Amino acid sequence: MKFIRSVTDVFGYSPFKSLRLHAEICGRAVGLLQRQFHAYRKEDFDTVEKLRDEIDELEHEADKIKEEIRGNITSSLMLLVDRHDLLNFLTVQDEIINYCEHVGHMLTFREVKTAPKDIWDEFDILLAKIMEAVNEYEKLVDHIATLLASSFSKKEIVEALLHVPEIENLEHECDMIQIGLHNKLFNADDMNPLDAHLMIEWVVHLGEIANNTARAADRFRIMILSR
Repeated sequence: MKFIRSVTDVFGYSPFKSLRLHAEICGRAVGLLQRQFHAYRKEDFDTVEKLRDEIDELEHEADKIKEEIRGNITSSLMLLVDRHDLLNFLTVQDEIINYCEHVGHMLTFREVKTAPKDIWDEFDILLAKIMEAVNEYEKLVDHIATLLASSFSKKEIVEALLHVPEIENLEHECDMIQIGLHNKLFNADDMNPLDAHLMIEWVVHLGEIANNTARAADRFRIMILSR
């Protein structure tokens, strides 16, 4: 028997609330990662492991939302944006929390105790800047509700997309901090080489959180402007 989808089946699912929730979970994971670094610096390694597990739980929750969206965004579903643009946006947004999870685990690989204070200070600055970028990104995604309510009016689109260059600027600032950290770490002659190598890997992976935040903002812009 040929299966015919009802009107409710075709129009009854909207992914936008789930997209917003997924973005919120990504932001919460970045906040936990920032707390994890603070605990690591204080050598509170029990808390470091506890926060790693909390980030893992958030990543699992985000994966469930991602699969729910992917399972419902079929070719027969009528959407206000292009299906492929939406799924591409979701994929990049998901990388934010994936890299949070990667770094969260890397913080449990080794107890670094030879890093000087100025290097730890730079990590604090980098994490604060990443958090700032992610907070700005959440403001961007918050516009989904008003965009839908206004049927993507030009005024609402313009207001939403004002956040994108700000996010891109914050990501550039993260790049500059990373360059400074790499310079310090490659020239930290008094550090244990394994400690320095591990911290360099932290810098690279933290950079990917900022990079994917900016990429997701760009994919959001493409999704909105290409509809």
